[in-house]
Amino acid sequence: MTRLVGSPAGRWVAAATGGFAASCGAGYALGAPLGVGSCALLVGLILTVICVVVRRSHARFAMVAVAVAVSLTGVWRGAAAVEVPGKGTLDGHLGSGPVALVATVRTATSGGGSDAIVDASHLTAADADSSVSGGLLVTGTNLPAVAPGDRVQVDASALRAPSRQPGPQSEATLERQGVVAVAVASQMSVLQHGGPSIPRAVAAIQARLVAAVDGVLPQPAAALLLGIAFGIHQPLAPDIRAPLQQAGLIHIVVVSGLKVVMLLGLITALGRALAWSPRRTVVVAALLVMLYVLASGAGPAAIRSALMAGAALLARTGGRRVDPLPALTLVAALMLGIDPRLVLDPGFQLSFLGTTGILLLAEPISARIPGPRLLVEPFAVTLAAQAATVPVMAGTFGVISIVGPVANALVLPLLPAIIVVGGGGAIFSAALPVVGWLPLHLAGVVISGIVLVARGLTALPGSSFQVGSWPASWSIAELSGLIVVAALAAATRLRSTEVLRDPAGAPIVRSSRSSSCLPGRRRTWAAGAGVAGLLAAALTGAVASRPDGELHATVLDVGSGPAVLVQTADGSLALIDGGASPARLQQALGRVLPPLAHRLGLVVLTGGNKAAAAGLTGLPGSYDVGLVLVRAGLAPGASKVVDALQAAGADVLDPAGKAWTWGGAAWRCLDFSAMSGSPTCALLVADRSGRLLVLGDAGTADQEELCATYASSLAADVVVTPPGGAVSPLLLTVVRAGALAVPSAKGDHVAPAPSGVRFDETGANGDLSFVGGKNGLHEVT
Repeated sequence: MTRLVGSPAGRWVAAATGGFAASCGAGYALGAPLGVGSCALLVGLILTVICVVVRRSHARFAMVAVAVAVSLTGVWRGAAAVEVPGKGTLDGHLGSGPVALVATVRTATSGGGSDAIVDASHLTAADADSSVSGGLLVTGTNLPAVAPGDRVQVDASALRAPSRQPGPQSEATLERQGVVAVAVASQMSVLQHGGPSIPRAVAAIQARLVAAVDGVLPQPAAALLLGIAFGIHQPLAPDIRAPLQQAGLIHIVVVSGLKVVMLLGLITALGRALAWSPRRTVVVAALLVMLYVLASGAGPAAIRSALMAGAALLARTGGRRVDPLPALTLVAALMLGIDPRLVLDPGFQLSFLGTTGILLLAEPISARIPGPRLLVEPFAVTLAAQAATVPVMAGTFGVISIVGPVANALVLPLLPAIIVVGGGGAIFSAALPVVGWLPLHLAGVVISGIVLVARGLTALPGSSFQVGSWPASWSIAELSGLIVVAALAAATRLRSTEVLRDPAGAPIVRSSRSSSCLPGRRRTWAAGAGVAGLLAAALTGAVASRPDGELHATVLDVGSGPAVLVQTADGSLALIDGGASPARLQQALGRVLPPLAHRLGLVVLTGGNKAAAAGLTGLPGSYDVGLVLVRAGLAPGASKVVDALQAAGADVLDPAGKAWTWGGAAWRCLDFSAMSGSPTCALLVADRSGRLLVLGDAGTADQEELCATYASSLAADVVVTPPGGAVSPLLLTVVRAGALAVPSAKGDHVAPAPSGVRFDETGANGDLSFVGGKNGLHEVT
């Protein structure tokens, strides 16, 4: 009798599982139309029928057809998720002015200036009164004490998108918790207290643990202990968070797959010491991991991490016949099948890629590094996980740690002791403070050592480097490729177990690799898996990185001078003005452009003063410039800038009063007499998705001249004001813009904001990004 674990059918089932996960995620990420998904489902059903007919005479063909059919079904599932309308979400009300929301509390606060996450259900604003959905982060100086399930009203001066800067309120951090907006200058009042529930009980336990630890340890040791031992989020000071992040150690303060692995390892060691059976070990491990996830708040990230880590270690805790790779692909397929949107979630990407990297790379790396296993194994695990997650880490946190493997090799061996001693001390202290005092202080000493390690390593030159904009398509491409590779690699690692009986009738278990996994065939399978993964990644990345057909505009934070980066519907890049500092322009372009984007097809100078032109001197040698449009008669300094661009290969033309089409958008230079006396113009960029007006250095008198000359043709969704933000009331009436973007430096004096118009400064808010759509350009961050 043969067990169907490593049989050909078992291998193809593993491959089909990975194929479903990859195609499901790709179908959603690439925005596949539902019609395409339906065609894929139809083809899959036809292949399934063929399998039923030919399964006996052509078993191998039938299994291949099954794998393809399941993968095509994944395309349909991903496409179906794309078609789900996102109406009534909080995203559509960002920057819309004062709002009042009715919401249900998701996370508790202790009052006195904390923050809370709520799930909005109804929004009232000056121009809206409707049902909404989405997570909201509420911050304030004196929020009331609330618990999960409480119904509250939130009054905010505005809603804004989460910041793209790393930190506890960053877009990357909040996205993992389903938060799409942040309430600005908010107040919260309780409408109705919730009834008994598991979340309220968990919140009460967390509050008790926090009070017990805060009563013994000072900050930041208390916050770090709560994060390490229980995954309870507590604010960290910037001077603590930054070194941990740059050293690649920030993961130790959240619930992660690695923490669950450690917990399972401790339970497994305890089971061996007490001679537990494998079944008892699995039951105890499942119970304690469930309690650990609940104590952390049972957020989506914690649940994902537990599932991923459980799949990875199932072979060790549950028996030798289970291979972790197919278990991992099965978990990925189930999660993406339930919610294909997870493919874009950094938490899912980090969990899946990190676990895959550990499974495929940690053991080979560890085997090739000499030294004590206590240090070598954490180093190998970290290096494997970091190698697999570099794209996501770069895109999510904007930093890549070079000293991460060394830092983790030094710190990870300490975490089990902190979890046991510090976690036990917190539990004891919550019940009887005297008993928990000593363990908490011992754990606090170790935590202080971890902070010193992080600060010491990050003080070294080149310990980490900042990364600019990392395209999401690159991370999606890697995820797709690794799912395919993991599925095919799983197929080569499965074993078939044959049960024989001796003459006396006693069972004899013999395990052998199938013929397809012999050394020569293994190399063929490995090469095939690599090629398939590369093809899947290339195809997914190519399609995911295609232009979205909308006009994009980013007002760069380069100081007091103007600089606007425009991406047209066909993906072409143009730069309007360059600010006064070459270094700041280079930094800004590095923040917002993908790593391989080094061509600016068009550069337009609206004026010839230093504030608009000096920054362009840094472009030659870093960016290839195709065409420069600039008025004749520039000052000597600006002429030298243009001459340098021309010497580097750019063509130079005078756009005086002309209109032209470039990149699928209509461009027009709007001349005015310029009270300053220098040749200058305002620039209008428009396509079907939006209209952008860049005023350059036009003062209020110049703006009124523009209104008299061009009248209603000035209509725009977004106006980039002159530095300082002075705008003529007449211009506001004529243009009817929904938003004003003000180039400014931090601390600059800026003109008062006009009433009824969104007003943002680069000096206060950083780069201001806008994207076109059915209702014109609107701010996205």
